[in-house]
Amino acid sequence: MPKGAAAQTAPAGEAAEALAKLKADGNSSFAQREYDKAMQLYDEALKLVPADAADAALLHSNKAACHMMHKRYTEAVAECTEALDGQPNFFKALIRRAKAYEQMGQHKQALADLQRANKLDVATEDSRVNERRLKDVVAGKKPAGMGNGLAKKSASAAAVPSKASNSGRQVVFPAKLSYGDDTRLLQLVPGVTYLELMEHVRQLYPAIGHYVLKFVDKEGDLVTLSNRGDIQRAMQEAVEQAARSAGPRAQLTQQSLPPIRLQVVKVASEAEVPKIPDEEMAYVKQMLAQLQRAQDAQKPSQQPSAEEEAAPPLQIDEWILQFVDLLKEHCGIDPDKPLECQEVGQDKLSSAFNAMMADDPKSEALLDQAMDKFEDQVCYGMYNQATVHQYRGEFLMFKAAREDKPASDIAADAEAEFQKADKQLDSAIAYKKGFLDGYLGKSALSQMRAKLAANYLITPVKPREDIADAKERSAAEEAANKESQKKAMGRVTKESALAAEPLFEAAYTMIGKAVENMSEEEQAKEIKQMKPTAEQDASDPENQTSVKQSLLINHGNAKYEHSILRAAGGLDWKPLVEEAAAKFREAGAHSVDIRNALQGHPMAAEMADVIGPEPEPEPEPEAPKGEAKEEAKEAPKGLPSLGKPAKKKEEAKA
Repeated sequence: MPKGAAAQTAPAGEAAEALAKLKADGNSSFAQREYDKAMQLYDEALKLVPADAADAALLHSNKAACHMMHKRYTEAVAECTEALDGQPNFFKALIRRAKAYEQMGQHKQALADLQRANKLDVATEDSRVNERRLKDVVAGKKPAGMGNGLAKKSASAAAVPSKASNSGRQVVFPAKLSYGDDTRLLQLVPGVTYLELMEHVRQLYPAIGHYVLKFVDKEGDLVTLSNRGDIQRAMQEAVEQAARSAGPRAQLTQQSLPPIRLQVVKVASEAEVPKIPDEEMAYVKQMLAQLQRAQDAQKPSQQPSAEEEAAPPLQIDEWILQFVDLLKEHCGIDPDKPLECQEVGQDKLSSAFNAMMADDPKSEALLDQAMDKFEDQVCYGMYNQATVHQYRGEFLMFKAAREDKPASDIAADAEAEFQKADKQLDSAIAYKKGFLDGYLGKSALSQMRAKLAANYLITPVKPREDIADAKERSAAEEAANKESQKKAMGRVTKESALAAEPLFEAAYTMIGKAVENMSEEEQAKEIKQMKPTAEQDASDPENQTSVKQSLLINHGNAKYEHSILRAAGGLDWKPLVEEAAAKFREAGAHSVDIRNALQGHPMAAEMADVIGPEPEPEPEPEAPKGEAKEEAKEAPKGLPSLGKPAKKKEEAKA
């Protein structure tokens, strides 16, 4: 059947509905890494559209993306060419075909596509950088790299600033997580898994239901996260962007890394959520089993349960085990907690070995950097174990809230878990005094204890899968969430709120210790005013959040939570809200973002004097194209406006 024939034999409405479903199913299969299935669905969709339609070009480009994933570059070129036959100025197809040509070694053709793409209004800084790079390749000035042409070793080395420049602190990647109007600041450590990130988001938004995580890539497009490799790709792009901004001779620092843009997107069903990779599930199961065995060490020996026997063992390559043994022998560090430590320091060790073979004096500095990374990873192993215990305590609190039981019924068991978490964090801080996340972890534990003491137990809201309409479903869940918070506040008495006071003071003390242990470089850094979240550009160095700013925002958030408990107990709460707002302002947060945060407070109706009047709307800059302007209006708040290419990427990789 020729392309578009089905569209002519079915009513327009039915054809449009069928096309939308096939595209959505194809995108879902792509997100699940089922690329052959996705291509079949895109082929079915192509039968419903004319060959010269914009949808046809998009579908051919999507098929090219599937071929790229299978490293079938010739087929990818053919699909991109089909897309460009119908839409000659399709930026994404030009960029994708250039990448395929480069992988095939056809650098002149790749350069021609990039030059053509960069004449379009939607060209990006990255596409222009790649054009300059390929010009050098074609001229014979330097060899082509792999993939996008960036040599991996230099990029990996740049990802780990030297000990001197980073004052002994592990490199962390700043991230901004947006869900609707709510934006949170996160810090991602190298090696963080997809499972850990998904669970962290679940803790932040317990009533969200089914969701996927996406990040804004270097071309401004949304890409769905589905495994650790996707997160590492986002980190690598942050390093590459920082390297381009800093220049070829400048040394990269923690502060030069731009924030990774993450977006939480609700989906209709679990089938649309990428599954947790088997290797990540196996690692977590092993870690939990080790913790359980440690807890049972004092108990009489017993037969393993059927579930334990059925759990698959974690498969580890022999070279990794040999690497771990070498670390134990030469570094004096047991990297079994966690096992991924070889991923963090391996590149530095490899570079150090090469430098030693060449009698390069840089080898000592490289070994110091490798050791520094291993020390940090040991700390994060303890931190992650502390998080497991914290979650167990939180689960008890959730369970009590669901069963409408007082906190006193589970307080002893929850406190036992919190003490285990405290012990791990204390060990991490004792091992490395400058491990700032250890102090922040202890602050979070104190705040959790405060809620337990105040009997402030929130019931997680179940997703409303019975409501088909997304807006209605979101509104219903939001209403249920507010009702759950109202019920939790109703459990708090004046006496229980007073019992929480010293625990919040302990939380503030821990944040203060984190501030005291910042590097001199971070302490001396001047705080710059942030732009509104909706206007921030990840490529702009002015938008980078410093460690000092993150700590101030942590302090403000603690004051904010404290004010809610005091309000619930009938105590004076408004000064704490004012202090929270002051911390946000001190951190350089924009007044628009501060206002949005204050309006989300359960006592917002009584905070008109703190929130202030509605600001005058600023005139919007004129969009270069009417279509792009309409796209910007539909962009979620808290994310930069995504133009036409972003929409096409999103449809391809939703």
